[in-house]
Amino acid sequence: MCLATADLDALRSKVRPFEEAELSLVRSLADAVRWLGERDEHALRYALNLASVTKLRAPDGADVEVEPLNDPYRQEILAPVTEALLSRDGVDRAATARLVGLLTPRAQAVRGALGSAFHGKIPAAEIERQLCEKALVLVCGGGGGVGFAYLGAFELLEQFDLRPRLMAGTSMGAVLQLLRARSPSYQPDEVEGAIRDLAFRQLFRILRSESRYGLPATGQLCLREEMGQYFRDPEGGTLTLDRLAIPMLVAVTGIRNGALPHDPSYYEHLIDLRPRLFRRVNARGLSAMLAAVGELVRQRDRFARIYLGADPETRSFDALDAVGFSSAVPGVVHYDVLREDPRMHAMLQSLFRKHDLFRLVDGGLVDNVPARAAWREIQRGALDTRNVFVLALDGFAPKLSQPLWYGIEQLVAQNVARNRPFMHLYKAFQGGLSPSEVMPRPSRLRLAIQRGKQELFPDMPLVARMCRPFPPPSA
Repeated sequence: MCLATADLDALRSKVRPFEEAELSLVRSLADAVRWLGERDEHALRYALNLASVTKLRAPDGADVEVEPLNDPYRQEILAPVTEALLSRDGVDRAATARLVGLLTPRAQAVRGALGSAFHGKIPAAEIERQLCEKALVLVCGGGGGVGFAYLGAFELLEQFDLRPRLMAGTSMGAVLQLLRARSPSYQPDEVEGAIRDLAFRQLFRILRSESRYGLPATGQLCLREEMGQYFRDPEGGTLTLDRLAIPMLVAVTGIRNGALPHDPSYYEHLIDLRPRLFRRVNARGLSAMLAAVGELVRQRDRFARIYLGADPETRSFDALDAVGFSSAVPGVVHYDVLREDPRMHAMLQSLFRKHDLFRLVDGGLVDNVPARAAWREIQRGALDTRNVFVLALDGFAPKLSQPLWYGIEQLVAQNVARNRPFMHLYKAFQGGLSPSEVMPRPSRLRLAIQRGKQELFPDMPLVARMCRPFPPPSA
């Protein structure tokens, strides 16, 4: 299903108040002594989820439109829902108690109409599942070493028995999500072992090859050579995005023809270092890199937002290639597909023609925390439900504790802001490592993981309560 930007925004504006109302309700019950009975909580959440749904998925995979029945109900209950659950002073408990009596019969009437309209198309139990159970969607931003905090979040979610149904990421966030996506359950020892086994000099090398699809830079990212062993399908081939245990979208920036502000050679020699010093970027070189990246971020509207895995043309994109292009920081890291691989070359050439591209670089230039793209993919039918909880993790949010990076963090935060309406919980990590610590020592890696767990832990009661199924109200 094609969903234009205007349609996406209109759809979001329709359902957002009811999603926010449910969040407000659950947060108030998770943070305080229970003041509303469990049965009433479930009745309210059911009524709000019913207002949020626009399509239901039938067992045969077809989508069933419910707007004609649902839109009048949504308009009728918006004012009392807003008054009780979305006031400036927070949840009005007395108004919420009254809301239960008001919404329950109306929700039952609409639910009955849905059952009658789609009898024989969607079993009653399947309708209830899509109204009472949220799929977890996990979005992870880029930012180099700051992203290792996400591993702590992965551990916490697994400990709470919460597993993502869809993931979307950028740069380092996408790399770590790819490690997570190999299995439905999270295996922290395997993931951390894979990271510890990486050798810096093999993963990052001084660029000595041609540039075909990626923007030239000082260093070359050799993901396939160092991580290819972890991403093999049962037949021995390399995993593609559509063959991961957890489906993924990967954000990449497409530099259109004529949009690059400098000659490509400018980025190749932005940071001139000898191989033995590649791990140490001096302040002057770092400032040059940040200035170049900042220049590109400021003109991001001239570039293409590419989401690999979000359309039929890129769903079979090589997973390592996807995260490699997403991690290609201008002036610092180059990634490319130069091997003999006719399938990938044909796919890339088609992508370049479609978007009039010159090169692919780090997705963080245009979309560092791609929640909007993930939500759009859900509305296009990526899962068997549209009832989701979007958890967005951002390690590159502006931090005064990292003054050297603060300016570029502020610029990148502007493209994160456009995604905020599509997130149900946004977590900006404040501790952890520096963006430059992309190959941390084991002790530093564990520190980042522990800090990530500590920062997300206070939010876990909300996340768990939102994502765990609840029983439908009895008639």
